[in-house]
Amino acid sequence: MSTQQINIRVDTNLAAALDRVARKESLDRATAIRRLLERSVKVWEVEHAVLDVMRGDESVGRAAEESGLSNWELLDAVRVAGVSHPLGADDARQRLARVTARDPTLPDRPPAAGGILLVGINPAPVSVAAGHYYQGRLGRRLWRRLERVGLLRNPMPGAEDDAFVASGNGLTDLVKRPTTTADLLTSLELREGAESLREKIRNWNPRLVLFAFKAPAAQLLGDVSPGLCGTFDDTPAFLLSGPYAAKEETARVDAELLAALGDVADTPANAEPTQPVTTNDLSRGEIRLPRPAKRFFPPTKGQVEVVLRGHRVVAAYDPRVGPDQERSGVVRVGKNELADRVSKGATLMVSRGLGGVPQLD
Repeated sequence: MSTQQINIRVDTNLAAALDRVARKESLDRATAIRRLLERSVKVWEVEHAVLDVMRGDESVGRAAEESGLSNWELLDAVRVAGVSHPLGADDARQRLARVTARDPTLPDRPPAAGGILLVGINPAPVSVAAGHYYQGRLGRRLWRRLERVGLLRNPMPGAEDDAFVASGNGLTDLVKRPTTTADLLTSLELREGAESLREKIRNWNPRLVLFAFKAPAAQLLGDVSPGLCGTFDDTPAFLLSGPYAAKEETARVDAELLAALGDVADTPANAEPTQPVTTNDLSRGEIRLPRPAKRFFPPTKGQVEVVLRGHRVVAAYDPRVGPDQERSGVVRVGKNELADRVSKGATLMVSRGLGGVPQLD
């Protein structure tokens, strides 16, 4: 077999990932790269052969020949995509959407007002089987990372998404069809997924769109790098570094995420004022919340954790929604705690801090 030398330069994160693949497969780096290239080219050829048949641009025989498949192998690939014969582009899109809708998948979990929207590529089958987001090996690493930076508190193993949502945040994917690897997603699915994601962001209006992986960020914003990567309709977007990035890079990006969360939380659109603190409030150790400020708290009475001017305290919360009329909600932090940090006449600003904990500054 004749060969040809190709020289390319790649970023350090990709080089580290390639070295890891080589170690796992017990190969030298060059052999690992060659095998990955062969696999990627084959995936590309099959994907485009399927799209050509779906659009009616090529016959099954011609598309199979160009992709190196037998007719039967290509027909199987077309069948998986939900098409039994060539269709026009619009028909193919509708047919694929119907097939995707029938597949078991994970439902969207929209964020509360002012929450963070975490966006993945598509669900892994192991996550769909468990009924919870990010239950594969890389997914569990993602949850541990979010816990380290304070975006996930007191999660139950295997149901981390419930804790994430309980803090007011939300989850979705670029494409909802589960696959064992994102390489199996078609270009059509990615384009359609980007359009759907745009609509979700507009409807849900999160304070930050957090991309777990580069693919969905690139579909929405173009060429991006880890860290703050632009805005969509004035909503800031942030891309996490990849799962195989160097520790130094991960630490840098996580520090930037913490700073970004603070900046976003400080904007007026993501904060609401309390009632002015009165002498009566000080004697009772409570802070009163008008209706707009209640959105940062649970809808029912109970114990909550809050950050009062930089100090984390456990408080009793009562939304005071009665059968006759709604009154200001009450956060009881205790007389001494309140007197030490707040003076008479002060108006605090309520926002959602790290991990969704209400913050009063």
